[in-house]
Amino acid sequence: MNKRTLLLAGLGVFVAGLLAGSVGMALFQHTRMTPVVRMERNGPVAFFVERLGRHLNLSEAQKEAIRPIAEDVIHSIQAARSPCLDAEENAIQAGRDKVEAQLTPEQAKKFDAFMDRAKERRKKFLGQHQ
Repeated sequence: MNKRTLLLAGLGVFVAGLLAGSVGMALFQHTRMTPVVRMERNGPVAFFVERLGRHLNLSEAQKEAIRPIAEDVIHSIQAARSPCLDAEENAIQAGRDKVEAQLTPEQAKKFDAFMDRAKERRKKFLGQHQ
């Protein structure tokens, strides 16, 4: 084998990996990310009614009758979660204060940035509560 054959073989393996990765990522986005994006865009009630309508072949009248029920359920879930999330936030803040007491000023600054990023991730995951 000469250098040219090895180079072409290596390039072929690279391109095959690139194509396989692209197809895999597109499949992942289609199956896993699309519902999450739709729920963020439309809200949980519309997302639930849309999925229920698709799976049960609901008529528009049935969807409209189910929408207020879904709104009540989601409101009840949010009301039930709120005290738990408040207690969780208090526990996190208490732990944050204790950790910061053990750090140098430079470390505390980095820790604050770390905790702020974590809070943003929690806010995105938990929705409007945070």
